[in-house]
Amino acid sequence: MKRTQIYLQESQKKELERLAEQQGKALAEVVREAVDEYIADKKLTTRDALEQAYGLWKERDDISSVQYQEQLRADLNNRLEGMDK
Repeated sequence: MKRTQIYLQESQKKELERLAEQQGKALAEVVREAVDEYIADKKLTTRDALEQAYGLWKERDDISSVQYQEQLRADLNNRLEGMDK
């Protein structure tokens, strides 16, 4: 484990202490559990990220996906040709 110091609001610390006492656990253990739950809640899987991004630009008419792909491929081809020299 890695020791870390954080600043809490007084009300947060009191509530965490109350929860720790109620559960018969150390304050640090309750904080670690809370951090684990927060991380699990916020962590996106690759699938979640792809689903959120799907159709992101569907309403945009100022760009062409075909032109964008062609430009990316041209840039890649230029870089690859430069590697051969």
